[in-house]
Amino acid sequence: MINRDIILNKTGIDIDVIEQGSEAWMQLRLGVITASDAWKILTKNKSANVWSDTKATYLYELIGEICTGVYKDVNARTLAWGKEYEQEARDSFSFYSDLNVIEVPIIYRDESMRTACSPDGLCDDQLGLELKCPSNTDVFIKMALNGVNGIKREYMAQMQFSMWVTGLPAWHFINYDPRMPAGKEIVRVLVEQDPECASQFDDLIPEFIERMNAHLKTLGIEFGNQWKGNHQ
Repeated sequence: MINRDIILNKTGIDIDVIEQGSEAWMQLRLGVITASDAWKILTKNKSANVWSDTKATYLYELIGEICTGVYKDVNARTLAWGKEYEQEARDSFSFYSDLNVIEVPIIYRDESMRTACSPDGLCDDQLGLELKCPSNTDVFIKMALNGVNGIKREYMAQMQFSMWVTGLPAWHFINYDPRMPAGKEIVRVLVEQDPECASQFDDLIPEFIERMNAHLKTLGIEFGNQWKGNHQ
């Protein structure tokens, strides 16, 4: 992880005193390529030379955040459910795995602060943790019956990107449903880093950032503008 003073100097935010989901945490993600949206960069168009609408829209969203310092306010029911049971899921994972989990708000890949992930924890086996608490039990059952093959591609991309950002070799993926019978409420899968996916990020992320920078230059805005209002 990069030095907290570098983050404080660039953003005006002290990473040591914030939590995931807070206003300050949302600000730290402004204009930054994050793990939860990494799947958008992997989407493809039928034409190899044309970006998908999903990828292009993500580019414009990040540019908009850099220009305005404003993020989208998301408060969906499914997100609220997941947030409500996140700590319970983390405690359950620690109990069954006998692993301690350290919570961190955000991890940037390097000092440029253009890419980052916000794991649900870093475990004392030196691996990351991703918790999902689906509001619909059928999602939980799908993974319970299919293991790694039951993980959504968006979640898989999220973990692969997190490994690319942190350099960790694997990630614990947890599905948790408190409505299931005792002892059956958690499903655990270990996802190892995919070298092919890492290679894709090696190629696609610099290309994405290069295009972002070109558009920002056209607008007369620099990366970092989104944090100027935080400095006293």
